[in-house]
Amino acid sequence: YQEARWLALLPLLARPESERVLIIGLGGGRTLSAVPPSVREIYLIELEPEMVRANREAFAMHDLPDPLDDPRLTLRIGDARGALMLTGKNYDAIISQPSHPWTSGASHLYTKEFFSLVQERLNPDGVFVQWMGLGFVDGPPLRGLVGTLAAVFDHVTVLRPGGPAILFLAANQEIDLLE
Repeated sequence: YQEARWLALLPLLARPESERVLIIGLGGGRTLSAVPPSVREIYLIELEPEMVRANREAFAMHDLPDPLDDPRLTLRIGDARGALMLTGKNYDAIISQPSHPWTSGASHLYTKEFFSLVQERLNPDGVFVQWMGLGFVDGPPLRGLVGTLAAVFDHVTVLRPGGPAILFLAANQEIDLLE
């Protein structure tokens, strides 16, 4: 759960004034549920309708509030790359947490072309956060991902907030997390 909180809060630490956030991939719904009230609009793109159904059932089974019922949320089922190509919206923050790079339906979300599309959909001072499970990357793929992000964004920060994941924070404006 801490990892999901970091994933949701990291772009807001970098850009506290963020009002419009896009999340790519629902996962277990924890990142969505951790988006703070200061965000006015949340957009979520999920490839698999079964993930939405499973999340609804899991939250109901545990008698927890369903983050998919958040009135700020607009949910779209489909491919993130296609959805970004078709939307005219720009975002203050984009959080990407797809499955691992070699998974069907997710591999194209780790490419220079996709990162360029993300950059086009960010507001000028917007931030992009990419999640990656540490159990699925070693030195060469990790360096490749950092290099690909750095080829698109002027500033890339790699963070390990704890747990089995690593987060990449990318932007075209300088990122000062200490401030």
